[in-house]
Amino acid sequence: MNTISAALIMILAVGAAAAPTDREIVKVNGTPIRQGEVVERLLKRYGPQMVDEMIDETLLRQAAQQKGLKAEEAEVSRRLSKLQEQFGARELFISQLEQAGSSLSKVRADLAEELLREKLVITARGVKVSDEELKKAFSENKDKLGRPEAVHLRHILVLTQAEGNAIIAKVKAGADFSALAREKSLAASGKAAGGDYGFVARGMLPPEIDAVAFALKPGELKIVPGPRGQHVLQAGAARPAKAAILAEIKEDLREMLLAEKIKKEAPDYLLELRRKADIKSSGAPPPKAVR
Repeated sequence: MNTISAALIMILAVGAAAAPTDREIVKVNGTPIRQGEVVERLLKRYGPQMVDEMIDETLLRQAAQQKGLKAEEAEVSRRLSKLQEQFGARELFISQLEQAGSSLSKVRADLAEELLREKLVITARGVKVSDEELKKAFSENKDKLGRPEAVHLRHILVLTQAEGNAIIAKVKAGADFSALAREKSLAASGKAAGGDYGFVARGMLPPEIDAVAFALKPGELKIVPGPRGQHVLQAGAARPAKAAILAEIKEDLREMLLAEKIKKEAPDYLLELRRKADIKSSGAPPPKAVR
């Protein structure tokens, strides 16, 4: 079950418990659909899986507490920074989180939980990555591990060609692109980061935008039509592709290989915790049978 469904179940369930009556959610041609009906259907459809996930989460927290394991704040911050780098500007990252109904504090908490789970599996199952495995993985994936070609891109989304032409004219006359993006852009990146995407690797953008962005010269402006409107692009500096060097990516590669091993070992570790645990149902949807 996805996070949205789980959250919806909890919100509706709490609301149902607190409300004195079973309130209407919506009416269809005069026929009401009530909160209780929605909660009942969601619990039937997702309840067992949600309970199963919560059992696993509880077992992992208990195991971490018993072993005295904690997620180091420095490592959580490092992972948060790496995640943010994928969005370029910090403001754009925060804006995307808000649109998804999340926040920096929630992401930090999720990363801390993830790190704790990893430490548990590593400790319990003796997971590690040897230098020989690193060298082998590098040799087999060298072409994929290099840094791709990228361009620093700025973007403003408007509805019409005329609006796009007006923005280009203003920028050429000396207006600040970021200020115009915050004022005019219909895209979240405009308000959040002044339309600054940072360095964007080739292939990350829709094909019609990608082709134009990488053909522009630094400072050049161009309008690209799209389904949502007119995309005003301005290219900044280009960054050439760079071949991978083991010494430079060694730790990142080790982290990737370690994550793969943890993912493989985690189900058996959880099964082990379940077998040792005292799990009793109290009328709620029963958990899945121990596999």
